[in-house]
Amino acid sequence: MKSTSSIAIVGIGGIFPQAQNPEALWNIVNSGINTAAEPPVGRWALPLEQAYAPQKGLADHVYSRRACFVEQSSVQLDYARLHIDPELVQQLDPVFQLLLHAGTQAFFDLASLPATRDRIGVIAGNLALPTEATARLAQDYLGRTLSEQICGCQIAPSATNALNRFMTGLPAAVLAQALGLGGTCFTLDAACASSLYALKLAVEELHSGRADMMLAGGVARPDSLYTQMGFSQLRALSPTGTCSPFDQNGDGLVVGEGSGMVVLKRTADALRDADHIYATIEGIGISNDIGGSLLAPTSEGQLRAMRAAYSQAGWDPRAVEYIECHATGTPVGDAVEVESLRQLWAAAGADEASAASASCTLGSVKSNIGHLLTAAGSAALLKTLLAFKHKTLPPTANFNVPSAALAAEGMPFRVLKESQAWVPRNPSGLRRAGVSAFGFGGINAHVLLQEWGQELEQETSAPAHVDPANPVIQAIQADDDVDAGIAIVGIDVRTAANMDTAAFRQQAFADGSADEAEPNKWQHPQHWGGAQQSRWWNEEGFAPCTGHYLREVSLPAGKFRIPPTEMREMLPRQALMLLCAEAALKDAAATDAEHTNTGVFIGTGLDF
Repeated sequence: MKSTSSIAIVGIGGIFPQAQNPEALWNIVNSGINTAAEPPVGRWALPLEQAYAPQKGLADHVYSRRACFVEQSSVQLDYARLHIDPELVQQLDPVFQLLLHAGTQAFFDLASLPATRDRIGVIAGNLALPTEATARLAQDYLGRTLSEQICGCQIAPSATNALNRFMTGLPAAVLAQALGLGGTCFTLDAACASSLYALKLAVEELHSGRADMMLAGGVARPDSLYTQMGFSQLRALSPTGTCSPFDQNGDGLVVGEGSGMVVLKRTADALRDADHIYATIEGIGISNDIGGSLLAPTSEGQLRAMRAAYSQAGWDPRAVEYIECHATGTPVGDAVEVESLRQLWAAAGADEASAASASCTLGSVKSNIGHLLTAAGSAALLKTLLAFKHKTLPPTANFNVPSAALAAEGMPFRVLKESQAWVPRNPSGLRRAGVSAFGFGGINAHVLLQEWGQELEQETSAPAHVDPANPVIQAIQADDDVDAGIAIVGIDVRTAANMDTAAFRQQAFADGSADEAEPNKWQHPQHWGGAQQSRWWNEEGFAPCTGHYLREVSLPAGKFRIPPTEMREMLPRQALMLLCAEAALKDAAATDAEHTNTGVFIGTGLDF
């Protein structure tokens, strides 16, 4: 179903391995270049020869010598056009600088800059893993404390700016400040689907009327050795350091870094402002796997996201000529993605004749610049927009012989070794493409794009984000007395001193001896019982402080379908979140419901 207000992409920006801007990225893609390389000298905390060991899974070692890197010297910022102190930016971690580079590049790509910016926002995917600066801060805090406890000597803290401890959410705020933007501003971490989730939420800001322009995309610039070791422990890296999606020699992923951002407007506003329109967003579907595991995706969840996007766009899947896949080069993951697409095409009626023509081209930018994690979707999106611009179906680097999944009989897909002219074949005469991003744990997103080349379509009556088949919507439409607002129907509270909602209620609205004159008076938490002593660092050393602390969280084995080996690795707050969410669902009498349309949003920070 078409939207009452279609969304146009009117600005693009990015910085990627060996590419300072989107056109440089296109040159890499179109030439089939693989940017993987050994780390620059000094980039890893350990020298390469000390960190490397060929055995898979060896603790504190990596079994691949290669990743895809952004040289810090390639970051360029025009401070004369920005509302931010250059000296401060230089003190911030590269994750801030990469997002600033991509975001300001996209903003200044606009045909004309807006006179007022209070209704312009930023939503960006960002990885909640240690960066180089937060790693230094952690070492500073822990290492200095250990030295002082052992030798009793006072060690001065490092010169690392303490603002870097806010590396999860602050980068979006820094970008907004630099451009003087006053709208919605936040980051999110939906794993490898983050950029497309950011796109979805930015589109909703425009549909709702809360914003008139949005910047959306993602950034990934963690401590490279940290991610290299992490993926080594998961045995997901390519030992050869070559990402080969859909190829029979595909043996794992290669980690990349970078940032990609786009500027979004309602299409009517873009036409009014004479903006250059790269493409229109015709549908976005998101979902989460119900089954599967951390590293084993399922087609069922991916299909729900893709079907939602096609339903929203009103498209037959066979009208799409190119799909920029999530494909990371891992044999299992790539095979599941191909199977998901096969099922989608089969349900649409793909026959042997269409299969014989290999009507849809698949690709993956990860073959060129590696897996950019929370920025992966933004890189895929920019690659697809550039394919529209150049009217070219791009090749996939490192592709030689199709994998068994892709080579199966009747498969209506192909992967190109060399670029080809993109001749549209659907009746509209416009090129159409899909972009997928599938994250750890089965976080799925699929976006449908159409190149621009037409007048604004006739608006229809139902917005794309309202599903008329939803029973809640039907109930609201059937009963004029029903309030269409949002209801809070389940809660749970767990604090250090009071581990359930009933105890929290008793403390917060204490009766009896707590305050006999006003039995229902709310008490400030500092007056609650159960406070414990701890110590806090200040400029004069460690000082005692009083607070409320969770000393332990108990999670019964098997309670949440989490293997015991994984439970041992969980952070306490992850276990606490699961217990709290389960209790809230129980309070809402929703534990037995089918949760295919239930979302999860959790606020959290980075644990050093």
